[in-house]
Parts: sequence; structure tokens; C-alpha cells
Amino acid sequence: MSSTFNALKPNHSGSRMTGTGGIKTCVGAPAACHSESDLEFYNNFSRMWMTAATSRQAQCAPPLRSSTAAATRVNHPGDLGVGWRTMTIGTPVSSGGQVGGGDAESLVLFVSCA
Repeated sequence: MSSTFNALKPNHSGSRMTGTGGIKTCVGAPAACHSESDLEFYNNFSRMWMTAATSRQAQCAPPLRSSTAAATRVNHPGDLGVGWRTMTIGTPVSSGGQVGGGDAESLVLFVSCA
């Protein structure tokens, strides 16, 4: 049994940011497929990716099961542009327990704060 996961490049409309990801395929017959998609932004001060929002789903594919994490982008005077990405982590589970996991990372969306 194996699974693949996807993470789509985030979208934005005004100050609303969304990131979608989930289970792309499951080969075999898993008892459950769990995935978590995180909408993340790059923090220039800490030089780390930080989670802005999370969404979870637990339905097995066919053919694609996804969820969307959403957050409101807050700008402060003097802020630089910010990179946003979607990160998906997933785990298929068989009747005997966890089988394995995987992840997917989207392309980065750069949003100017000007």
C-alpha cells in the first residue's frame, strides 16, 4: 500500500490567503488516510517557515481528497514582501496500523506588502 500527496501553490484575494492540499492517490486498500495541510509563511526575522493555518481531512482517495487552510494576512508599516507555501503531510493506515507516510510542498507564492 502506498499513497502520494499534493500541495497546491497558495492563492490570495486581498488579505485572505488559502492553501489547499491532500491525498492525491492511494494504492491498495487503506483502512484510513489522514492528511494535514498547513498554510505557511516565511518569517524573515527567524528565517523559518511558520504555520498560519491548518486543515485536516481523513477520507481515503478516490481520486483526490483535499482540504483548504485559510488565514488573514496582516501587514504592518515597513513589512517586506512575504513568501507563502502549502505543506501537506499524510499517513495511510491499514487494518494492522500505520503503513507509511509522505508529504508534499507547493511552490512559493511571493506577496508584496506594499
